[in-house]
Amino acid sequence: MLSNQIVYPTFKDAQQLYAQYSTIQSVSVLYNNLLETIDSSFLSTMANENIHKIYNKIILSYYPNEICIKSSFIKQVLMNGRKHVTIFELPVGSSRADLCKINGESIAYEIKTDLDNFSRLQKQINDYYKIFEKVFIICSETNIDNIVNLIPEKCGIYSYKQNRQKNYKFTLIRDALQENKLDSLNQLNLIRKNEFDTHFPLDTSLQKRSDIIDYIVQSYSPETINQIFKTILKHRFEKQWLFLKKNRNEIFEIDYQWFFKNQIEPSRIYR
Repeated sequence: MLSNQIVYPTFKDAQQLYAQYSTIQSVSVLYNNLLETIDSSFLSTMANENIHKIYNKIILSYYPNEICIKSSFIKQVLMNGRKHVTIFELPVGSSRADLCKINGESIAYEIKTDLDNFSRLQKQINDYYKIFEKVFIICSETNIDNIVNLIPEKCGIYSYKQNRQKNYKFTLIRDALQENKLDSLNQLNLIRKNEFDTHFPLDTSLQKRSDIIDYIVQSYSPETINQIFKTILKHRFEKQWLFLKKNRNEIFEIDYQWFFKNQIEPSRIYR
């Protein structure tokens, strides 16, 4: 081996690094883990870089897991919108939508990487269609044929691939069709008590959550409930999404979800 040959990280190297990584971990711990895992010849190409930037580069490039696909999709696709709000990891029934987009319409995105199995995919899609007007699957180019056989025709598909520079490229393979038969009960089960009080004029005698939901279902049309549901979700997560958008140039992709949740100035973390 030539002395100046660069030994690039492997999938397992990046996987191990990701397993050890925490946004708020001390620089010394991050640095020691890096030295123990990644060959020094590669690290020399990133000399003097911020430690979080080095982790970000290695994990995004060599370990294409859900967090990498999610953050890259947000950066390249969802950050482009002006008025919508993006939501991370929203519980929906017994499932959890990887990403949601709320504006005039409601959209759920389910990410399936090459590291995932598809055993729960149909159940997840069914759950999402109970409360969202559109649903998209995000999968690798190599899994499009497998995905198509598991999802309804109304479900949209984005594919992704890595180019030679290890960057992700997303392509809209099939647009999603709108679902108009939504489940008001499932939508209302995601609403908090204070949100009921704010958005639905209620009889003050109603205290139990189940009684409130029954009253709303009987008093409002599904179309009205859906509109209010979207308004509530957009309002609930708007501050977090606007914080992420405002600071996107200072936040590394693998940390998007952490900053969305915590809303701490990046300069306090990336020291």
